[in-house]
Amino acid sequence: MTPAAPMDVATARRVLGRVSHAQRFPVGRFVPPVGLLGSFVRGLPELQLALRPESRSLPGVNMERLAAWIEHEVGDPTCAAAVRGAAGAAPSYVEACIAVHELLEQRLETARGIVEAAADARSASGSRTGRT
Repeated sequence: MTPAAPMDVATARRVLGRVSHAQRFPVGRFVPPVGLLGSFVRGLPELQLALRPESRSLPGVNMERLAAWIEHEVGDPTCAAAVRGAAGAAPSYVEACIAVHELLEQRLETARGIVEAAADARSASGSRTGRT
């Protein structure tokens, strides 16, 4: 389920970043007996939190619209394709939510590693040239 294409630093920063208020994505959480509680996310870290599995509630997300948002607003077509694939391969909506949550965890972890490595390289480069 991990997106296969390598991620560059610019993509990693977009993956970890937030979109503008106008670009936010609607999500919900179905909580019986209350009903659907609506909300919005502005980035993949918030989305990953919104999709976390819980025993007493279920995320409310249109997976195709989610993939389009990731592709066009977040700017990560590789992740969007992986979301489409994971959601399409899942035997149920619940399984799709779990698969996409796991995929986002992996994508965010990869992005954090890339950004940290870039910062470490920049720091090492600065210390070799006498700059900090």
